[in-house]
Amino acid sequence: MSMALAKTELVTSGSVTIELAKIEHLNAFKSYVDECVDDGIILYEFILSHYERYLSKRIAYAKGEQLPRGWTPIRTYFCIEDGVILGSIRVRQGCGDYIENVIGHIGYETRPSARGKGVARLMLSHIQKAVLTDDVIISCDPTNIASRKVIESCEARFLNEYYYAAEEQQVRRYQLSPGA
Repeated sequence: MSMALAKTELVTSGSVTIELAKIEHLNAFKSYVDECVDDGIILYEFILSHYERYLSKRIAYAKGEQLPRGWTPIRTYFCIEDGVILGSIRVRQGCGDYIENVIGHIGYETRPSARGKGVARLMLSHIQKAVLTDDVIISCDPTNIASRKVIESCEARFLNEYYYAAEEQQVRRYQLSPGA
């Protein structure tokens, strides 16, 4: 499954914007990471005190630069309200077995204090309508009911659920189509 991305990088909905990550987000990103780590989101645990280096890498990844071996370009977008990052969503370009069958083309999380307010749905809907030009795979842990509801609310088509032995985890896969 190939994937092309549209050029849209910013959406505004009231006082909320969704924008491509940039170094000007550094202070807001520090606060976001700290809250996520305090809540147990392991994705960010290793970057404490290396915020700028991590954010700079994410910006480079969007350009296809500094990618670890085997990685495809990844665009990171932030959902921001009044200078506070409410959520982050990553869109992986290209294909590969790991993307297609485990992590999917899209990954996201919501700042713990912003959960239950529609942030994840807003981000995924934006990506679906303004960024995607082809069908993509999106996956989640089957026990993450909130994420399942977000994915299903964007009319993603359930594909399958299986056990990924290499990481000892269950994976629930969906196909998400571009939206109108």
